[in-house]
Amino acid sequence: MLPNKDFKGKEYYDYLTGLPNRYYLYDYYRCKNCHLTVAFLDFDNFKYINDSYGHSFGDDVLIKISDILVKMVKNRGKVFRFGGDEFIILFDCKKDEAFKIIENIIERFNYCFKVGNREVLTTVSVGVYISSAGENIDDIIRKADMSMFEAKKLGKSNYVVFNKEMEDTMLKKANMMVDIKRALLEEEFYILYQPIYDLKEGKIKEVEALARWKSEKYGDVPPSVFVPILEETGLIREFGIFVIEGVFNDIKRWMEEDINIKVNINVSPLQLRDDAFFLLFDNLLSKYKVPSSLIGIEFTETQILNIQEQKINKINEFLKRGMKISLDDFGVGYSSLINMINFPISTIKIDKSLIDRIDDKNGSALIKGILYISKEMNYEVVAEGVETKEQVEILKRWGCNKIQGYYISGPKTFEEIKEFIGKKGGWK
Repeated sequence: MLPNKDFKGKEYYDYLTGLPNRYYLYDYYRCKNCHLTVAFLDFDNFKYINDSYGHSFGDDVLIKISDILVKMVKNRGKVFRFGGDEFIILFDCKKDEAFKIIENIIERFNYCFKVGNREVLTTVSVGVYISSAGENIDDIIRKADMSMFEAKKLGKSNYVVFNKEMEDTMLKKANMMVDIKRALLEEEFYILYQPIYDLKEGKIKEVEALARWKSEKYGDVPPSVFVPILEETGLIREFGIFVIEGVFNDIKRWMEEDINIKVNINVSPLQLRDDAFFLLFDNLLSKYKVPSSLIGIEFTETQILNIQEQKINKINEFLKRGMKISLDDFGVGYSSLINMINFPISTIKIDKSLIDRIDDKNGSALIKGILYISKEMNYEVVAEGVETKEQVEILKRWGCNKIQGYYISGPKTFEEIKEFIGKKGGWK
């Protein structure tokens, strides 16, 4: 029997809003068991309301949201409180009408509404799934929920309709999370080094450490695929220490053969959240007896934006240890110029996408501008992705300090670097 307000069991209703809850939702869907437009709503940044005004006021906001949703949906569907600031709507109307209501809901919550004496703003992200008769309700909710998170990725206050590709990507990522952990244990990750050539001295004075994954299951997996998963899962801390220790060990082995070359390591801001990071870092420096002058630290522009003000002090910890900091992929992120002022960097690495446009009028003007500003601010500049002799000659004429790219060399193993440094006039 379909539960309703006359049903004695309170377990079918949300204690706060009075809306039907997930138990009601499951029974309601079983009774319908047909094509439905399902919307999964999550209210954006609701935590700020609770943190700013308290959970009691947050509850009042949820009650107000519930009233607004019920009034907007009317008899064209049913609103359920799924939990927290999440709601589900099962629409009984035609699909086009359901989408119109969803759009109106999103638009309504783009504006403030009053709760008590306060004006409140909380936008809403919506995932939409069109169910078929006989589908399992858990699968329906999972797919609508998945779509909602995609809407949040697009900038919130939006809706996304589920598609199979989305599910395949999510499943692949879930499987890859497990495979990455296994790869760490089975040492499938390894480190390569790409030389950086000093144009003034005509020497290779440093290299950049690049992590690579040779997977039995996936083959060669690029960092653009596995690094975001490492960061999402928190495995970046374990992975980061693995890379740092591998680099320190290689530096020690090079030093034993009278090769003293600086290695630049990319550090994720998520690693700096770990209070034990610098303790582990210092222990590894001591273990391998690596001079801090042979270590450089790189952050990308995107990473810099993710470093909150309190973590700038942690960045300064590298400086205290005598290490210099580079801003990588410069020119493709946001707030590039302000980053040059606010963060304690000593080197700018111009992204390959700009170097590729060195013959273009606007591209060349931008590169020359970066070189001029960097010189005025006493920063060194490394041009990344240099692939032709013509690019080298232009950059040298414009006063670029160093170059990195396939014109000099691609990434190389420890042994290859040892041989390459000898050939190119490094230190021996």
